[in-house]
Amino acid sequence: MPAKAAGRTKVRPVLAPLPANRFYAGIKKKSGPKRQLLSEKLRAPPRPVENPYQSYTVSYRLRVLSYWETPSIPIGPTKLRKPMRIEVMQRFQIPGPNLTRWRKEEAEGKYLEHRKSQQRDSGGGRKTKWEEMEKKLYDQFRVRRATGGFVRRGWFRQVSKAIFGETYPAEPLTNFAFSNGWFRGFLGRHRISLRVVTNKSSQLPSDFGEEIVNWMRFNRGNSQLRPDDERGLGDSAATIGRYCLSNIVNMDQTPLPFQYLEGQTYNNIGDRTIWVQGSQSGWDKRQGTVQLTVCADGVPRIKPLVFFRGLGVGGGILKEKESYDSRVDVKFNPKAYANTENFLQWIEEQLIPALDNRPTILALDLFAAHKTEEVLDTFFANDITVSLIPGGCTSLVQPLDVSINRPFKDILKVKKLKLTSPCSALYYILKRPS
Repeated sequence: MPAKAAGRTKVRPVLAPLPANRFYAGIKKKSGPKRQLLSEKLRAPPRPVENPYQSYTVSYRLRVLSYWETPSIPIGPTKLRKPMRIEVMQRFQIPGPNLTRWRKEEAEGKYLEHRKSQQRDSGGGRKTKWEEMEKKLYDQFRVRRATGGFVRRGWFRQVSKAIFGETYPAEPLTNFAFSNGWFRGFLGRHRISLRVVTNKSSQLPSDFGEEIVNWMRFNRGNSQLRPDDERGLGDSAATIGRYCLSNIVNMDQTPLPFQYLEGQTYNNIGDRTIWVQGSQSGWDKRQGTVQLTVCADGVPRIKPLVFFRGLGVGGGILKEKESYDSRVDVKFNPKAYANTENFLQWIEEQLIPALDNRPTILALDLFAAHKTEEVLDTFFANDITVSLIPGGCTSLVQPLDVSINRPFKDILKVKKLKLTSPCSALYYILKRPS
């Protein structure tokens, strides 16, 4: 093997990479102005649309009239009103005479044919595969809801498979899979949706008819003028029989949570964890009790009464009482609820002085403390007729339950949101705002 020829050895130096600022230092940048962002560009504001349509279609007219007739303008925490004519004109940019003419034409029935033409013909589309089974399932659903029973997806799954086996004995049960698509279609075909329970009742409202009628007869009979007794003392005619409106009274107690966490809130679609922040652990389960009293003439003669849990003693409680609003009466109870003792105290201190020694009818629910012997004797001695509302009927005939308690709590929620203190929801009504 011949020897290698002598020569130079080639050396390759290892150089560190150049930083970015030195690498681009010699590159010539593009001349001219820099590109501006769209948000930085000056753009002329769009011209207001005075009359977007030269001619309005019937469907557009019906849309405008529907908005005009639907309550959508808030006028309080729980009430809505219909839009006024000027508000509809401003929203849709439509002249007022057009609105007046469209409403008159709709009342004359000129748009009736157009409404019918927009409705889908019955029997169109793909036929239902298990039509007989769906009919029986819907019938059972209506029976269960008519009796006040809960219906969830599991009930539909169990009952539909049982009906399928009875209706189609020749078909294997695996042919009916209770899929999501079928279930959504069944709900849509029969106009069924998942709703939030608004009221729970142990009996049907129709079962209360006779009890309510008997209760109203009792009230009417006791409102008649009583004849003179041996002393010549009888009743004088008043607004309703022998009762003045100021002496027709309803009292009710409602639990009030310290914190409102109802279990539902608006949130972004797609989030798996929906959380809410509480002011203190466990405060959403702690409750006080508010006792409200109303008279038929609407004059607030009797203070609201608030019950707190505790004994009402101690330096902290005594100092806290100094900040209570004088328009609210506050009591303490180991269970934060009314009993015979504090109920009698309320009768002597609040109710009797507001009646002016006139005959009175007081509507109460069937709470145990309202019908003890000592309480009834106190009512009889002060010419107060107790009208006990039948059980289960308070949500139907008691004025406080029907018209006042729910708006009262809604207003209280709004007031609580305005407070900086994260303490009790009753803080606003107990301490006069500065």
